[in-house]
Amino acid sequence: MKKLLMAVMALGLTSGVLVANEINAYKKCAGCHGVKGEKPALGKSKVIKDMTKKEIADAMVGYQNGSYGGPMKGLMMGQAKQLSKDDIEAIANYIGK
Repeated sequence: MKKLLMAVMALGLTSGVLVANEINAYKKCAGCHGVKGEKPALGKSKVIKDMTKKEIADAMVGYQNGSYGGPMKGLMMGQAKQLSKDDIEAIANYIGK
């Protein structure tokens, strides 16, 4: 029973750390996309909260390699290039469906 309790506590702490990482990774996105991805950035982008986790991750990788984007492609390429694979995963998990 003691081992089970310790395992549950460890999972709780781990999930709290993961959520904190997701929020931190998304912070610089919130200025344009909204706190929960609810705004079309600068009135031109998709509302990202409606995208799946995979769509968000694929879009970020596409911005990084130049294969994705519309009117804000140039701006987003610079933002996405700064993101690590873990950052992209954290953002997708935080905002995506």
